[in-house]
Amino acid sequence: MRIEQVQAFIEVAEQRSFAGAARHTGAKRSTLSAMVSALEDHLGVALFERSGNSLTLSPMGESILPDCYRLLTSATRIDNYCQQHSLGVESQLCIARDDALPEAFWQGVMHDIKTRFPLTAISVYLAPPQTHQTLIARQTVDIAFGLYTAQALPHYAKRLAPIDMRLVAAPHHPLSRLPNVHRDDLAQYTQVCLSHLQDDRLVSEALFSANYLSVTMFELMRDAVIQGTGWALLPAPLISQALKAGTLSRLPHELTLESYHYRSLVSGPQGPVASALLSRLTRFLAHEE
Repeated sequence: MRIEQVQAFIEVAEQRSFAGAARHTGAKRSTLSAMVSALEDHLGVALFERSGNSLTLSPMGESILPDCYRLLTSATRIDNYCQQHSLGVESQLCIARDDALPEAFWQGVMHDIKTRFPLTAISVYLAPPQTHQTLIARQTVDIAFGLYTAQALPHYAKRLAPIDMRLVAAPHHPLSRLPNVHRDDLAQYTQVCLSHLQDDRLVSEALFSANYLSVTMFELMRDAVIQGTGWALLPAPLISQALKAGTLSRLPHELTLESYHYRSLVSGPQGPVASALLSRLTRFLAHEE
């Protein structure tokens, strides 16, 4: 029994005729007929009941069709595994990322990557960027993506693109009514900022004041600012839709803001899956600039 014979049987069963299967597959009708006959000879059963131009599955054909689907799926999976192995495609990829980029982008890119590399097991861990270097060093993840400052970065950090940061508040927040916002103005109101664990201690990244609300994700910061809890410094790609919708307002200011870059951290060689992911990120960030 050959896989090609099983596939021919399935095609004929689905199309309900040899002529229809030939049109669907581009194979010759005589070739499909010969393969199905060879399969019937091998199994010692009739898979179809033939009456003139009428073709229907026999009871035995109906019985084994589900197993033939399973057999074909398994054979395809084996072929794909071997092909991916010969091409050096990762069997597993563990990723850490922050949420500085829109979630819709990540959902789309992960769907595309899994469609392109269906046999690669992918784990994604959402974590503040300050923790990524430790995750890489401990080999908890293979690659990390995040919005990092230039301070204390390892040599294997790769800069993908600069990210503009926006000073924002809700439209109804008192700061949004000022013609120009100064450092002293910001210090009077709650800052919504990031927090992360450092040496078993929770560290908050407040800029100008001890009055803050610190959370672990940029999206949580954005949502708190939209509710009017306070002001924040947020990555432009994440809040572009909120600014267009008018649920966030940019604050006019003359402050010098710290430079951020979106970067990747990977300490080992990159396989095709990681390279494809990097390529998609690079194209997206180039469009955002």
